[in-house]
Amino acid sequence: MTARAGGTTLLSSVDLTLHPGELCALIGPSGAGKSTLLKVLLGIREADGGTVRLGAGPPGAAGPVGYVPQRDALHGGLTVERTLHYAARLRLPDAPAGERQNRVLHAMGDVGLTDRRAVRVSRLSGGQQKRVSVALELLTSPGLLILDEPTSGLDPGLEAQLMALFATVARQGRVVLVATHAMESLGRCHVLVVLHEGRVAYVGPPAEASGYFGVTRFAAIFDVLKPGRGGEWHERCSSRCGAFLARPARVPDPGASA
Repeated sequence: MTARAGGTTLLSSVDLTLHPGELCALIGPSGAGKSTLLKVLLGIREADGGTVRLGAGPPGAAGPVGYVPQRDALHGGLTVERTLHYAARLRLPDAPAGERQNRVLHAMGDVGLTDRRAVRVSRLSGGQQKRVSVALELLTSPGLLILDEPTSGLDPGLEAQLMALFATVARQGRVVLVATHAMESLGRCHVLVVLHEGRVAYVGPPAEASGYFGVTRFAAIFDVLKPGRGGEWHERCSSRCGAFLARPARVPDPGASA
């Protein structure tokens, strides 16, 4: 898949396969193409070349696409349940009231907020507010859930809790793609994608990334992604990552809960 803006190539020969049940972390230096890739997957812009597929088909074939931005867009004066109730009426206008209520209850349960249902959003912690944002997207049962820097500004403990939550949401049969600069919890992901200068520098298990880049910690990956070496890293990935791209799909766990 390729994307351009004017005479500038933003993404070049991006080849990725993400399966339902997988939590994928997307990292890379500023200007690597992460935002452009997210926009293509969200349908905000079209790819200028290639085909965008999720598993065996386009993203929409696996259900709606959910998006959680870096900054939560929540009304602080509403309770958790009321927030989800209003969102369900907007997003599922043709669904019977009983079905909407069931989805609200399931969404709260999926993100571990059932016991906070009557609490105003403004009184929740930052991590709990992010859980509300995730629950809003789960109302429509998305096949692909994209989160943009969801742990920004949170301490390492809350980051770990949220990444564990995202892994649980993925196990229910969704692709969960997290664009992040936080390195502490990458090991919780099933897939790590590293972009550099609009190309895929690595795609594979997080546990193998340090050896691939010749570093001892995830944060040091950025030190070896030197300017002008995007093509070199892409060629290396093309020769070494093919087997991973051809991996079989996972078996979803519909019973997974937060």
